[in-house]
Order: sequence, then structure tokens, then C-alpha cells
Amino acid sequence: MIQQRTRLFITDKTSALQGICIKVLKGKFLAKMGDTFLLSIRSRSAKRAKLLKMRLQKKFSVGSLHRALLVRSKFNFKRFPGLFVKFFDNSCALVNRRVVPISNRIYGPVLKEFCMKWPSVGCVSLCII
Repeated sequence: MIQQRTRLFITDKTSALQGICIKVLKGKFLAKMGDTFLLSIRSRSAKRAKLLKMRLQKKFSVGSLHRALLVRSKFNFKRFPGLFVKFFDNSCALVNRRVVPISNRIYGPVLKEFCMKWPSVGCVSLCII
């Protein structure tokens, strides 16, 4: 579960590494896996930034605001037959208003429930569990 001022890892191909949650969208106080929220970028990778075009380097600078989709969480996620899925870190992917990822790659595992709900997330993810 994510609330305001929670630090998260950003797991996509943009140069951003870590961010902080500014506001959970859709009138909620806590964000669970699959919810969107506003994120402010706090750190970025210099090596990945060199690979991006100049206009994208400015877009993903430190302090910029983006929408993000919570992909992995330390909190338990309940599946249909009673199984629980839990990850070691809180991670998100940067998306636009239609919940389409900004970058063309999401690193790490993504739940198959998200791929069924948003097929564009499933297309760019490396691992689906």
C-alpha cells in the first residue's frame, strides 16, 4: 500500500531511478497494486540518460511530475484461488492518462491480472507471473 511521501523504485526504460508519491488519484488515500498516482522523480541514472534523446532527458529530469502505475508492492496481493503474491520492493512504471506506458520496456515481473486489464502494460513487460 502506497500513500503520500512513500519512496518507490521506477522500473522502466526511462532514466528515472527513484521517485516519491505526491498524490493517489481517484479520491483514494492508499494505492494498492494496479492503482495510479502522481509521482515526483527524485533520482535518475546518468548512464541511461545518455541513451535518451535530448527532449526526453529534459522530460525526465529530477523534480518533474508524472503519472505512475503501481506494478509491485510489499503488501500482499490476493489472487482468485486464495494465493497471495508479495514482492520485496515497491515499484512503479510511468504511464500517461490512458494507462499506456511512456517507455517501451518494463523491467521485472508484472502480474497477469494487470496484463489482462491493460494489454499495453503486458506488451512492454519482460516477465509476466
